[in-house]
Amino acid sequence: MLEAACNGRGTCGKCRVRLLQAKTPATDDERRFLSAEETGQGYRLACRVQIYGDMKVQVPDSGYAQIQVPDSGDMQKQAPDDGSARMQVPDSSDTCKQEPDGGQNSLRESTEYCIAADLGSTTLAAVLLDASGKSVAQAFSVNSQRAYGADVISRIQASNEGKQKQLQECICRDMEQLFGTLFKALDGSGRVTRIAIAANTVMLHLLRGYSCEKLGQAPFEPVSLELESLDYAQLFAGPAPLLGCRVYLLPGMSAFLGADITAGLYSSGFWQMPEGETAFFADLGTNGELVYGSRDGFVSASAPAGPAFEGGSLSCGMPGMPGAVSNVSYLYHRVRVQTVGQKKPCGICGTGALEAVSALLKEGLLNAEGLLAPELSASGMLLAKREDGTAIRLTQADIREIQMAKAAVRAGIEILQRKYREISGRPVSEGPQRVYLAGGFGYYLSAQTAAAIGLFPPEWTDRVISCGNTSLKGAAAFLTDPACAGELERIRARGRNIWLENEPDFPDIYVQNMRFSDM
Repeated sequence: MLEAACNGRGTCGKCRVRLLQAKTPATDDERRFLSAEETGQGYRLACRVQIYGDMKVQVPDSGYAQIQVPDSGDMQKQAPDDGSARMQVPDSSDTCKQEPDGGQNSLRESTEYCIAADLGSTTLAAVLLDASGKSVAQAFSVNSQRAYGADVISRIQASNEGKQKQLQECICRDMEQLFGTLFKALDGSGRVTRIAIAANTVMLHLLRGYSCEKLGQAPFEPVSLELESLDYAQLFAGPAPLLGCRVYLLPGMSAFLGADITAGLYSSGFWQMPEGETAFFADLGTNGELVYGSRDGFVSASAPAGPAFEGGSLSCGMPGMPGAVSNVSYLYHRVRVQTVGQKKPCGICGTGALEAVSALLKEGLLNAEGLLAPELSASGMLLAKREDGTAIRLTQADIREIQMAKAAVRAGIEILQRKYREISGRPVSEGPQRVYLAGGFGYYLSAQTAAAIGLFPPEWTDRVISCGNTSLKGAAAFLTDPACAGELERIRARGRNIWLENEPDFPDIYVQNMRFSDM
């Protein structure tokens, strides 16, 4: 599957293919991303190639593992000893055995199962649960909507330009395949009765086929943020054994703080904070969703971070899938990398890019302004090579993307702190007692690296809790914890959303935080 982070505008450089016949001259757009050697070998950007006749095209292997189904067992997916793979999903201790409606349609028999799913902008994850709340199988895949753009803004635009049906068909097909893979794990020994899906508001709108017109312009009004209960056939066509299954779409809070965040606040520990304590929650994916406060009340915002944290805008970027460079160190003048799943390198994910930035800062090869040393400024930092010999680099343009992303998040943190102080009357000078980092990004990223580049204050380092996929955990909790449904509604009621773009000092704080911390 080819990526198209820019929605085919020739500005991301991701849709690389190799023309084996009928080669055409490279355009100026292509030369921005491809070296003379690469264009000489026939590499082009698919979105820029003009087709005048029959062509033979080689599509490089993305290296993405479309489906992974581990052996049955505990829902906790442990990292290898080298720490390279760190994605978490719920463990059995995080789940209960009852239905959120108090028992109606509960898992009465061992032959009845349910599925929790996280519909992410970049990746999809799902887990099959038995009657005890234990994981039977897990499955992961890439969201093929990436062909319409890496971020939700691109997909809103694509939907509003007449591609709403294609986007819906695309995600429905992806989810059907994911569910079908999990169902096969039962080998005919049971049936799935319920499915719970958590996702951001845009993804749920695209899944439902709702208009995204009002999501793309102020005041950003969603069609629905409510809990929805649907028959499987109202959304999906197959697999046939799942027909009759009940599908729940979890509730969200605003246009850009969706069900993935309400689910995350419930499952991460934020919502169980002791009285009087404050916490910070961040899910740093395609958008930077931020929450600051306590279970008594909180302020939230979506920071315009862009797709860099999930690799979407990086020249060699990819999601945190097997083969993605996730850890970078610089020892004895040599770059050393680790990849997700210890697979052969095929790109770099957001955490790998931040680790690389931190290493460059430490070695004096990158200054606080974000400028590479002269010897690296032209070609960037060589991290690794793919199997086909092409280079995986962190370029000066990539570093600027990281700067902008971290500046948006840090500015959002500072504004949320101030807003919470104004609303609650509580002092925030010492910061939160706990810092919850959610998602694959939060799990791969070390607290030291985050502080080193100025993503959050250095005094927060020893307060960081990496929570893994809290959206998936929340979906599992909805199916197994009788308190969850009601608590999700209370979470929605106690939050106050802040539009950072409407804060007059946001641009100034943003610019101030473009600098990296001095090492």
